[in-house]
Amino acid sequence: MLVDNNILSSLAKIERLELLPALFEQVGTVPSVLDELHRDEVAGYRFVERIDAIKSYRGGWLQVYSPTEAEVQLADETVDASLSFTDAECIAVAATRDERLLTDDGHAAEMASQQAVEVWDLKLLLEATLVKGHIESENELEAVIDALRERDGYRFSNQDRADLFERL
Repeated sequence: MLVDNNILSSLAKIERLELLPALFEQVGTVPSVLDELHRDEVAGYRFVERIDAIKSYRGGWLQVYSPTEAEVQLADETVDASLSFTDAECIAVAATRDERLLTDDGHAAEMASQQAVEVWDLKLLLEATLVKGHIESENELEAVIDALRERDGYRFSNQDRADLFERL
């Protein structure tokens, strides 16, 4: 599973990064995602420190995939006016390595699908945690949804909420 910065930061903000390795044997990202997290506007926030602590080269579980020259070239070809290079790099690495991409960016998801990349969003991730028993109760799910709203401004539609609670 290759994860982008919006999902990493959302889970870090609510202190639930452990959901990723609970579901997937290997979780990775690209260096440009980590670079975005260290820019001035977010550097120093506690959630960035949580992500830094899980990097594989610091003893954690988050792999950092260095893009090959071919992947960088594919990213350059994929980037457009509404798709950042970071998102394009995530798509290129996922496409080349046959990885799923975990993103909540609608345009990035669309572009990834065009490259035959399987895309998961936060709702699908939460559904998987419910099915696998990593979120076990309505109270715990409500706490995760509330934390995402309060700490990250994340909003699920009424239908998405209903779909999630139906899984319990």
